[in-house]
Amino acid sequence: MSHSYADRLFRRLQGLFQIGRISTPPDDTGAVQTGQVTLNGTAIRDGVPIVQDYGFSAVLPVGSQAVVLNVSGDASNGVVIRSIHQASRPKGLKNGQVCLFDMAGNQVLLTNGSGIAVTPQSGQPITLNGKTVINGPLEVSDDATIGGIGFLEHLHGGVQSGGSTTEKPQS
Repeated sequence: MSHSYADRLFRRLQGLFQIGRISTPPDDTGAVQTGQVTLNGTAIRDGVPIVQDYGFSAVLPVGSQAVVLNVSGDASNGVVIRSIHQASRPKGLKNGQVCLFDMAGNQVLLTNGSGIAVTPQSGQPITLNGKTVINGPLEVSDDATIGGIGFLEHLHGGVQSGGSTTEKPQS
């Protein structure tokens, strides 16, 4: 039984996109990140390239949904072009908001006009490396430690009445 050109073309178009799940932690050591994708619940493909947008890089969590583009409809020549880890996705965003997030719950929320909210996982610090410049007022709702000395509870020595000045703060 021979298949017409149109039949072959139709089958290629049908196989152009597939939805799968990331099955094992991706390999992020090479020039292109690659991963194992399970398609249709049973078909496993190893070494599938994972394409990411410029300026953004992530190692997809196992279980992430992935959209695979099969180049020319060839299932042996696929590449992950989109992904989402539904369990980690922040919910309840408002129209126009953008949120960068991870599995642990860390978030950077662009609020679409009312600022930027950086929310670390409960109890974890936000670390800024390098010189930090703040142009504008800084509000701190709790104590600040500068050079190992707490701002709210520090003491000054050498206090005298009149026009004299104090010594450096003490811890």
